Amino acid sequence: MDTFRTPTEIYIIAVSVFFADFGTGMLIPLIPLYITRLSSSTDLSLAIKSALVFSVFGIFAAVSYPVMGRLSDRLDRRKPFVLTGLIGFVVLSAACAKIDTFEQLLIIRVAQGIMVGVMVPAILAMLTHVSTPENRGRSMGIYSTIRGTGSAIGPATGGVIAGIWGFDAGFYACAALGLLSILLVSIFVDETHETEIPETRGVSKKRTEFNSNSEIKLLAYATFTTMLAIMIVATLLPVYELHLNASIGGLGIALSAHFSARLIFQTPIGILSDRIGRRNMVVAGLLATALLVVGMAHTTTTPQLLTLMFIAGITSAVVNVPALASGADLSSPGMVGQQMSLFPMVSAIGMVIGPLLGGTFATYLGFASPFYICAGLMVAAGALIVKGRS
Repeated sequence: MDTFRTPTEIYIIAVSVFFADFGTGMLIPLIPLYITRLSSSTDLSLAIKSALVFSVFGIFAAVSYPVMGRLSDRLDRRKPFVLTGLIGFVVLSAACAKIDTFEQLLIIRVAQGIMVGVMVPAILAMLTHVSTPENRGRSMGIYSTIRGTGSAIGPATGGVIAGIWGFDAGFYACAALGLLSILLVSIFVDETHETEIPETRGVSKKRTEFNSNSEIKLLAYATFTTMLAIMIVATLLPVYELHLNASIGGLGIALSAHFSARLIFQTPIGILSDRIGRRNMVVAGLLATALLVVGMAHTTTTPQLLTLMFIAGITSAVVNVPALASGADLSSPGMVGQQMSLFPMVSAIGMVIGPLLGGTFATYLGFASPFYICAGLMVAAGALIVKGRS
């Protein structure tokens, strides 16, 4: 059965871009720490500058995703977009070692966001083209796991390299990893193209595209809420440190538990979604995550927070993997890149809005308020998906 067989192309694509994802993970600690080398004591606070370099990256990535997805659909080409994004990653990573002002770093982060926006919709379209409805959950789970592994081990590797050999060595290592991905994509990844499907039951193409686009937006909204949740927790870690009398190491382990759980369970959840239905799993994942998020607002010990974060990692995967696979199922011929770009776009928006929502509401309405708001958005997303199916 196709459910139990993953197309070879999925592994080829995932492994080929793995090294660039590894390098991207390395940049996570390098970029904010590098700010201290570029800033003087009279500049803006380091915290504000660190927030800026991540925010501009997310904003420009979010803006670029739908534009580049639409362009790749019109040209019916994906591989050139993937290679362009990788080349940009290499050049910009190496450029970080040559700058000497914060403003230059900010410009590089803008360009990096755009390059990610060029590459990711094309990759998602390729995954959609080479998978089938019978194995799509499994395929998306495997791709997400391989990619997530690079992002997970990258930060520690980047920190070690910078600590021993300096920041320049870290940036050049990122560029070298990007070069390896360019080589693998150039040699092993084949171009994919749209396959038109015949219209059925007298339903017009425009009507079909409208319905599918609406459903995809709902599924993307569901994944947005899971990103919002983790960013709220990350933003409020200093408050947790005070309330729980927790160590920095303990809080770091709690975050790692969340991402580790997602990494471990993505593929099994994808396989399960192929067998029992994807949208029901998305709704169940949303409701379970909402309860866990409310629990995080009232936790009283670090072990409690760690347990809730670990379980939330699993339930977030229950939302994200089936939602991505369902989005691929629903995408219309000629619009795959554009429609699938909604998923990385809302994740980037969540990375920007989460810290603002968490910090502002916790300060003015109480620590628990952003958690309840996020949980409410999850319940609303689940209700809308159920209503959309009725």
